[in-house]
Amino acid sequence: MKKIVLAIAAAAAALSAIAPAQAYEHHHHQVCHKVRVHHHWERHCR
Repeated sequence: MKKIVLAIAAAAAALSAIAPAQAYEHHHHQVCHKVRVHHHWERHCR
């Protein structure tokens, strides 16, 4: 019983680790980075 729960938990962890990477691949044209503007930081996305 515990093994099944652990297997499901491991699979969920693996999927949650893979999903953001795939989302990033699909939307890699949207690149955000911090840019210093005058005396503060701004996030510029393009």
